Amino acid sequence: MKPLDVVVIGGGIAGLWTLAALRNAGYQAVLLERQALGTGQTLASQGIIHGGTKYALTGKLTGSSEAVRSMPQRWKQHLAAELIPDLSACRVNTPHQWMWDAGGVSSRISSFFASKLMSSRVQSLAVDQRPGFLRDKTIYQLQEPVIDVKSVLTILTEQNQQAVFHAQVMRLDQKADHVEVKLRVENEEQTLQAMAAVFCAGTGNEPLQAQPMQRRPLQMVMVKGDLPELWGHVIEANANPRMTITSHLDKQGEVVWYIGGQLAEEGAKADGHAVIQRAKQDLQSMFPAIDWSSKRWATLAIDRAEGQQPGNKRPDDPVIKQDGRTITVWPTKLVFAPLVADEVLGMMSRLSVQPTGAEVGYPDLPSVEVGEYPWDEADWQS
Repeated sequence: MKPLDVVVIGGGIAGLWTLAALRNAGYQAVLLERQALGTGQTLASQGIIHGGTKYALTGKLTGSSEAVRSMPQRWKQHLAAELIPDLSACRVNTPHQWMWDAGGVSSRISSFFASKLMSSRVQSLAVDQRPGFLRDKTIYQLQEPVIDVKSVLTILTEQNQQAVFHAQVMRLDQKADHVEVKLRVENEEQTLQAMAAVFCAGTGNEPLQAQPMQRRPLQMVMVKGDLPELWGHVIEANANPRMTITSHLDKQGEVVWYIGGQLAEEGAKADGHAVIQRAKQDLQSMFPAIDWSSKRWATLAIDRAEGQQPGNKRPDDPVIKQDGRTITVWPTKLVFAPLVADEVLGMMSRLSVQPTGAEVGYPDLPSVEVGEYPWDEADWQS
């Protein structure tokens, strides 16, 4: 078989979006994933299309808030079928989120959110616009949607179905004018040749590439039962939200609150039971009208992978490294997937990889399905 233009390794949101961008530009590209699509960081994300507001809680714009500022508008264009890939069939859980005060937010932050600089991103809700269980809170509405992540993965997979395969990459050998990707497929070894390779495998990048990587672990909390739907951030006078809560329906149609934020950051190395107990106490104090005794609970440990930064600092942007004919990608956030694809596409000309513009045939490899949400596979407890 004639060498492919590009092999993308890793079937999360960044890999699938990059594959779509490459194929739309005429490149003969395939994607390889050793597990179900989205397994790992993508399906464990909350689906928030950040505009950076939650990174401005100190009362000023930061590198993180500015880096992500344009992304909600970019995603909205894809959701409206104004840009390719067309995501108009994607389920949007909510077109906006809320942010409210848990106590201790300074008047400086309130004034900052009300400033002309932030007026297009944050809107204060009047009392009669607030949901009943948050009626006594000062609520800001953020013009940042929350998407159903699995529906995006499904759309991207269906649009590129003939180029998405199930295979485990064992190693990659760089040659002068191409790369050879060694695969294991159902206990048999195969080799693919391509003009370039793109690693989008998260923690899976580490054993395959020598590019330095850092890990930022989380322990998310899940609670389900008779709950109202809620998407938003509980803020304090800190750089990060105390909690970030998103709502999802499990396969039985029950509402699940999926909780991140400072709770998940600080609970990364703690016992799951201890993290649940803290979440119960915090939620009881914030939402006393809800009966928390009847709810079921679970936690999820996430090993987030990022490109190495000095002092293990959180990167503001995606980290993309080139080594010969290989590109290694760490998106940093789900919302950056379109930007990752743009940058990878731009790097192809620097690698002298031109789109063939015609089908060269696809490898004989098995297909791969989209994975399940963590709340549909969790070990729930009362």
